[in-house]
Amino acid sequence: MTTTSTAPDRSGRSTTTPAAPGLPRGRRSVAAVVVAVLLLLLAGYTAWQAMLVQLGRQPYPLDAAAISADLNQTPWNHPAVTVTGVVLAVLGLWLLYLAVTPARRTLVALREQHPDVATGIRRADLRRAVDLAAERIDGISGSSTVLGRGTATTTVTSPLGNPAGLTEKVTAAVTEQLTELDPIDPYTPRVRLTGKDRR
Repeated sequence: MTTTSTAPDRSGRSTTTPAAPGLPRGRRSVAAVVVAVLLLLLAGYTAWQAMLVQLGRQPYPLDAAAISADLNQTPWNHPAVTVTGVVLAVLGLWLLYLAVTPARRTLVALREQHPDVATGIRRADLRRAVDLAAERIDGISGSSTVLGRGTATTTVTSPLGNPAGLTEKVTAAVTEQLTELDPIDPYTPRVRLTGKDRR
């Protein structure tokens, strides 16, 4: 059995404040590496083939002229052509999607009194702050928080079982911590109590 407590939405503060400007978004590292590696391989192969031709040697390991001749004799309905076309189309669509969609923000924007000040906290640090707030409650031996869409679900463990009011105390501590940090997009805390000694 698991005890669950959900705090009411922190609607006492205005939630219409626009997101703080200037907070960085994540980087498209994977897409950049893929494109860079493909271009590097293509440039290196082209330079290698050109150097072999200038030296009067047979191009290797891939002979562009031989490959071109083979492709000219390969029908469009050949399985290799179909598979290659599908792979290239999927890769192109993926790169196009990454190019037109903004990267996910790496920081959670926090509310500031001054409109020109932008403050953010990493999601991992926000989870850690919530966990520390929960673990400060007597009787709590461990805590783990998962941030969802508008919710902060904290699972706490206690060797004391389920004494009266423990879940409510943790919920109050988590709520207070979130109120102090004050994310622009608020999180509603949810607390679940588990433990080996519980009945």
